[in-house]
Amino acid sequence: MTILYVFAAILLFGILITVHEAGHFFAARLSKIPVREFAIGFGPKILKWHSKKHETEFYLRAIPLGGYCAFYGEDDTTGEFKDDPRAFNNFGVGKRLFTIIMGPVMNLVLAFVVAILLFTLSGIPVPDGPHVTMVHAVNDGGAAQAAGIQPNDYILSLDGQPVTDNLTELLDAAESGQTREIVVQRLVDGQMQDITLSITPAYNPAENKNMIGIMMSIAQPLKMVPGSFQQIVQNALEMSYRAASMVVNAIKNLITRGEGAGEVAGVVGITKMIVDEIQRTQLQGYLYLMVVISINLGLMNLLIIPGLDGSRIVFLLIEAVRGKPISKEGYVHAAGMIFLFALMILITFRDVVRLF
Repeated sequence: MTILYVFAAILLFGILITVHEAGHFFAARLSKIPVREFAIGFGPKILKWHSKKHETEFYLRAIPLGGYCAFYGEDDTTGEFKDDPRAFNNFGVGKRLFTIIMGPVMNLVLAFVVAILLFTLSGIPVPDGPHVTMVHAVNDGGAAQAAGIQPNDYILSLDGQPVTDNLTELLDAAESGQTREIVVQRLVDGQMQDITLSITPAYNPAENKNMIGIMMSIAQPLKMVPGSFQQIVQNALEMSYRAASMVVNAIKNLITRGEGAGEVAGVVGITKMIVDEIQRTQLQGYLYLMVVISINLGLMNLLIIPGLDGSRIVFLLIEAVRGKPISKEGYVHAAGMIFLFALMILITFRDVVRLF
């Protein structure tokens, strides 16, 4: 069964990369830009087909973890295609910009379409009860620790008032230093039990409110129900936006603070994550990961790193302003690709070491 899950993970990679490269391919066709090669996968070729009309070689290769859409004269550092009318640089900046940007765009479109499929199959989430407040962590020396509150406790009430998403307001409803009665729900010997505790909140002048020294999360129970097409589309847009925001914030924190550098995963690490998620949540988890990873692939490709689409877009914009291309652009992208392959090998090696 695990082998089937691994194949499912590989299929996910294949779909995402094929859609990305197909975005470049069909944009080029619409722009009348010749495509030299279009390949799904890397390594030894399994199938080959030549389009005489468009002079394009199509390949299906043995390793389904990549793909490419190659143009005539793209990153030409030897001058081989200098006088070839099919060369990529012979076409207008607008056409080339459209061709490059449609790769990442198609990943974003795919994520949205898959999100629609996910909510069509599983239904849309609707509230199923009031908000609940759970304790994630208890600060040392704080009022919560002194009262006996523990991580994973659910706070049910304060002075007889139900706690939903209103704990902060309830804490400020009485003077600081006053002993209050708090009821928490805790798992004890396999059963949930309500426990009544006495707690004395302390006033925090920096926050200008009473605090008990916890990190908490507030969530609302949800249930899945069939939704209208409009509701499905709205939920799909919201999921895609949240996933994109999560990716953008992760990239920003990685670049500015170095956060998450040790958690970056390559093909092996992501495959393991996909397999684990499929085993736990089956099809729904698979579709959710396809949404997140597709958005990740699209946005990561827009980073201004030589070899990636984002860098090519910047060079095209500079060319549009200057009126002519930068002569050493091909060398920059070639060096970038070498760096990216080396980084990929390093991350993959680290993923393998983590497995053992």
